[in-house]
Amino acid sequence: MSSLGTELKRIRANKKWTQAFAAREIGIQQSYLSKLENGQFIPSTEVIEKLELCYGKACLDKYSPSKPSQHTSFKKMPLMSLLLIITSLVMWLCATYEIFYPETYFTYQAKLGDFLAFNVTQQYQGERFIEGDVTYQIVGERQVSRIENRFLIVSSVLCILVSVVIGVLSQTHKFRKL
Repeated sequence: MSSLGTELKRIRANKKWTQAFAAREIGIQQSYLSKLENGQFIPSTEVIEKLELCYGKACLDKYSPSKPSQHTSFKKMPLMSLLLIITSLVMWLCATYEIFYPETYFTYQAKLGDFLAFNVTQQYQGERFIEGDVTYQIVGERQVSRIENRFLIVSSVLCILVSVVIGVLSQTHKFRKL
């Protein structure tokens, strides 16, 4: 028998309640209360709240599941803020230096008699390059503003703003605590 079950039985006996009456007052089935008192079941948070309402909160405090305090979540805020800043800087650098989505395209032309071919690529192949038996010569390059890079830059700015807000919130919580 669990210590919670023993405590439930003791409180019920002190109130001189039958198991059926106690179950009705608590708002649970009598068989469920019996299993709780015999340590066969572990009550959910909702049932513990019902038990506290009926038997009194002070009697069951030590059996209530510990609720995470807000204090611990505020301790994690500076770390979250730092991680967001690092993530946003990486995103900004990737967009600025075109790591994932290049914005420069190179156009090459090959002319062999009447044969004229163009090759557009994202990678610079040099002033001239040979592919098979065809020699390509660069004719131009152009910059294209990719939406993906703009999205990365905007996302990084938003992450920085969120991290600043988180940092300010964690600092104001520290000062309020003092």
